[in-house]
Amino acid sequence: MSREAIRPSTLDGIKRLAKSLKRERGIQHTRALDESARLAGFQNFRHASKALANGAKPEQQHPGHRIFVTVYWKDREAGRDGRETLSCLLSQPWSELITPSQLQNHRALINFRSEGPDHLARQHLVHSQSQARRAACAAVRTLQFMDTTKLRPSKSHSRVYPGGRSSNAIPGRDHHSIWYDRESKRYLFVDEPYEAAAEGKAAERTAWAQLHGYVIAKPEWAGIYNPDGGSRLYLIADREKGVPLEPIVDALDRLPSPVVEATWDGESAPTRPIFVSPGTVAEAEARKRAPKRTQSTSGQRNTTGYIQTFVGPRRRPKGKMPIEAHAEVGALLKSVLVASYHRKGVYNRINAVRSELDEWTQREYSHDELPNERFFDLYYRESGATFSRSLVLAERERHIDSLNRVKQMLRSHYPDCPPLRSLLNKVDAAVKSLQTWAS
Repeated sequence: MSREAIRPSTLDGIKRLAKSLKRERGIQHTRALDESARLAGFQNFRHASKALANGAKPEQQHPGHRIFVTVYWKDREAGRDGRETLSCLLSQPWSELITPSQLQNHRALINFRSEGPDHLARQHLVHSQSQARRAACAAVRTLQFMDTTKLRPSKSHSRVYPGGRSSNAIPGRDHHSIWYDRESKRYLFVDEPYEAAAEGKAAERTAWAQLHGYVIAKPEWAGIYNPDGGSRLYLIADREKGVPLEPIVDALDRLPSPVVEATWDGESAPTRPIFVSPGTVAEAEARKRAPKRTQSTSGQRNTTGYIQTFVGPRRRPKGKMPIEAHAEVGALLKSVLVASYHRKGVYNRINAVRSELDEWTQREYSHDELPNERFFDLYYRESGATFSRSLVLAERERHIDSLNRVKQMLRSHYPDCPPLRSLLNKVDAAVKSLQTWAS
């Protein structure tokens, strides 16, 4: 989608976006105008009116791509709930910094999923407003780290330890993460211990670096994990094979102070209506305007046969869905499965859907294209089952949104055919079961 579709560049465009925001969020018109103007790069609607009348351009005010990070919360003891949404500007869309599946590679992003081209939302409720704000701040700090360093989080722990063994890790490590440079194919170890603990092992850490040929750098920028609680960020890399540290330090030190709960300037709002980002609104409007594609519904022309072990002959759609799309669909399905174990009308149907998609994936990609380690993570290996016998309305609505997103993605990547329609019918049945699940 074009940048202009998300960021209006004229007063009329700001007003049109404001109408959409008012409708989607259920907010007052004046507030929607100010929010729309801010998304266009101005302070508020009054500032936008004056600046545009003088010939100014939004890009001259605040260049970049705005992303929204949302966390929902429910304080059961206090009987309160709500939503916390924090935004920040990045140099490029978040999807160009990290793929949906790679969100699982960092503790601050592991529970987030894509809700739109400019929106990440946490999949599960947290227990207080403070916890929600801290989670949103940590996610934004992580995105800012990625944006300025252009590194991606990784699970390849053996690549950053001397000799590939975790027993050789730097003394006193804590809250660490692994980062990968796509251009140089090199790795970086980020350590975020509490400063007092790190200083207590300073001599050991220096000796370790000298022994193994590593370098350690400490930027002025306090870090990702818990900068307002005393943790500090250390960059650690192999002197010869690792990511060069000086450019990373320079980039981080140009960042503003890490965003923390104490300086919260995000939006605090009721749980309902569910937050819908401007980019999501614009994307939906663009789909409405796009010409409708006509596809043949012939089962034979749009499907291909295969033999399923212990089952026999089956048919699946011709073509293949991109691996990243499989990863996103799998993450959405797993988030529903984790929450719906005791709602068999949901769980059994979605479990059948993922099993079918797992079979299709095996036929779409060779082992070289999709190694086992990644293949098994696409639709299985979920964790964190709640075993809850009921779900609050806000959670049910989020899971319904997830399943609607799954349907949209499947329709966009596969031709219309009986196997696809059968799969979509199962998803529809699961949605109906979610809608009638009492809280």
